[in-house]
Amino acid sequence: MNLSKLSDEKLALFMQQNNGQGIEVVIDRYQAKLLRYVTGITKDPDKAEDVVQETFISVFKNINSFEVSRKFSSWIYRIAHNKAISEIRKHSFLGLEAAFNVAGVENLDQTITKELDKSKTKELILSRVNNLPLKYREPIQLRYLEEKSYEEVSDILRIPVSTVGVRIKRGLEKLKRSLNINPEDYL
Repeated sequence: MNLSKLSDEKLALFMQQNNGQGIEVVIDRYQAKLLRYVTGITKDPDKAEDVVQETFISVFKNINSFEVSRKFSSWIYRIAHNKAISEIRKHSFLGLEAAFNVAGVENLDQTITKELDKSKTKELILSRVNNLPLKYREPIQLRYLEEKSYEEVSDILRIPVSTVGVRIKRGLEKLKRSLNINPEDYL
């Protein structure tokens, strides 16, 4: 049986019925995506790698708790999210405030942004997304970088769909004000 051709949910069902066999397919599908997502939360690639490994271990150990009627990607992202937040709290003197630290470009002259080419602008916007408070950064990353629906973002972050919309809107407004551009054109 070619497990790589199964949908996520069917693969999860197979894993439940076969003592976790197939975890390597889950790792192949999700490693790069989760690494990108978790790095955005932790701001530390080394910690992110550890968190992603722990995520896959949890998936393997807890696959029987997954309800196959739900979306697997939301479940695995939620595990990664929880582990990333735990990692931030565990290794930071400031707790969650570490996720709010400014990284990347500071004191940008807003008039320069109009002259940057589109790729430079996208790069700049992505660095500014990383500067947003966690409550805005996470839904924007999930929606635009991970291409999740509002419902999936809601499942992953365990917040109402309406709150997802509000946080995305406010986060994009903050980006627009700080850059004097429309970030939706570049994400």
